[in-house]
Amino acid sequence: MHELGMCESIVDAVQRRAGDRPVRRVRVRVGALHAVEPDAFTQSFQMAAAGTVAEDAVPDLVLLPVTIRCRGCGGQGASPAPVPLCPACGGADVELTGGDELMLESIEYKNVVDPTTPG
Repeated sequence: MHELGMCESIVDAVQRRAGDRPVRRVRVRVGALHAVEPDAFTQSFQMAAAGTVAEDAVPDLVLLPVTIRCRGCGGQGASPAPVPLCPACGGADVELTGGDELMLESIEYKNVVDPTTPG
C-alpha cells in the first residue's frame, strides 16, 4: 500500500506549515500515474495523521489525468490508458505533460475559540 508512504510525507508537510494550528481539511492533487486508490488514500491519511495537528482532518483528494503531447502528430490531450496513446492518431510516441503530480494544494484550519478571550 504505497498510499501510506505518500500520506506520511503529506502529513509531514502539513505539520511544517500548520505549526500548532489544528487542521480541518487538506486538499491534495495527485496524478493518475501514482495509481492512488481513493479509499486506501483516505485510510492511509487517517493513519499517518493520528496524533498530529491533522488528526481529525478530512483529506480531499483531487485525481488528475495523464496528459500527453504526441511527437508524431502534435495532438494533445488526456489519456485514460495505462500506456498513454495519442487521442488524435493513436500513436505511442508521446511526451507526458501531466499525470505525475503530487501537490499539497491547501490546508483549511479549524476555528479554535480561545477560552480565555471574553466574548
